[in-house]
Formats: sequence, C-alpha cells, structure tokens
Amino acid sequence: MTDVFAHIEIADGRVWLLRSGIEAFCGDLTPDENEIVWATTMSPVADLFNQKPEGVSWRTKPSAYVVAKDDRTVNPELERAAAQRMGATTYEVESDHVSMLSHADIALTAIR
Repeated sequence: MTDVFAHIEIADGRVWLLRSGIEAFCGDLTPDENEIVWATTMSPVADLFNQKPEGVSWRTKPSAYVVAKDDRTVNPELERAAAQRMGATTYEVESDHVSMLSHADIALTAIR
C-alpha cells in the first residue's frame, strides 16, 4: 500500500499532488473520476497543520465525521481521534480519502 505522501511536491508554498499519487488519494473512484479529481483538487498551503484558527464550530455545534477506513492520506486512527475529540457522531466507511465522492450517501447522512 502506497501512501500519498510519496507522491506530493511542495512548490510556491503549496502542496501539489503528483499524478502518480492519484491512486493513493482516490483509488476507489473510476479512472475517469480520478482524472477529474487530480485536475480540479485544490492545493493546500504547505503550513496547513501549523495554522491556529481563532474559532472552531465543532466546539459549539453538533458535528459529524466520516472516517475513511482505507485512507492513505490521513491515517484512519487520526481521523477517529479527531472525531472523538470533537464529540462528533462518527460514520465509518470502507473508502479512501475522498469518501464524500465514492460514498456520497454516507456523506449526505452525516450532513443531515
């Protein structure tokens, strides 16, 4: 199993997913869907995990979290820990990182 971090490049202060990493990012989509995701996905700022937002809505509002059990971008154990910290209603799905695309029904349930 290849994780996505072997297939990224940091340039211009952003994290770019290389085409070689698309299978690790959204491998349970069709090849055509993979191409669309690769072409349209946003490139986050490189210091994303060092930022300290002033307010977080999960402290004051009901929250839901979808844990992608086959995620190779964010470790599912980290996802579970984040959901627990948030006190979120948790849904688990056999999916990779983009479960909201491959399992839209679960994402919709979580939103509702």
